[in-house]
Amino acid sequence: MKIIKGNIFNSNCQTIVNTVNCYGVMGAGLALECKYRFPKMNEKYISICHQNKLSIGQLYLYKSSNRWVLNFPTKNHWKFPSKLEYLEKGLEKFLDTYEEKGIKSIAFPMLGAQNGGLSEEDSLNVMKKYLSQAEIPVEIYSYVPNLPDDIFPNLKLAFLNQDISELKKIIGIPTKQIETIMSAIKSDKINNMVGLHQLRGIGEKGIQKCYSYASNENVNKIQITLFKNE
Repeated sequence: MKIIKGNIFNSNCQTIVNTVNCYGVMGAGLALECKYRFPKMNEKYISICHQNKLSIGQLYLYKSSNRWVLNFPTKNHWKFPSKLEYLEKGLEKFLDTYEEKGIKSIAFPMLGAQNGGLSEEDSLNVMKKYLSQAEIPVEIYSYVPNLPDDIFPNLKLAFLNQDISELKKIIGIPTKQIETIMSAIKSDKINNMVGLHQLRGIGEKGIQKCYSYASNENVNKIQITLFKNE
């Protein structure tokens, strides 16, 4: 088990854990970023919650082409705080099922400690108690807000090496939004994808398009190669 100060999306683990509520809203923190990174997962999550199929102690595993995400309820309604007993129920379920689900390595955030109201110390004590029993590599991330993540360099590279007309074509957002993001990147006001959420005037659709572009491995491999050859 490793305790890491950083960004969970930089983990090389097969699976990362996303903390969610049972109400069907990924509205803040890690859940909000997962909403933008995995829109199909978010749609399925909303459907599961609306059918009352997700509750404390149940886990929803989503498999994308390059990353698995284990959605872990740490609260019932998004308005309510997390509780240590909620963590215990979910961790017990994880220990009982990770082998049959094919999970080979996993990265956890500090459960319930970012927007759930629990202290990192209390969260970590419970997590160590249970996760020390897992027979696979386990990482636990203490979130550091300003560190770069795995896909932001792709977006930054595009904004620093393309003109506005080209960015409108490849990302599909208006000129004003491009100018706002470009200014923030050039002045180092944002260092990761979460920084986009804090910029005024971008909007949900604009943020989603930026995530979609930055996450597209094939597009960005070509783009990076072109830049290197110039």
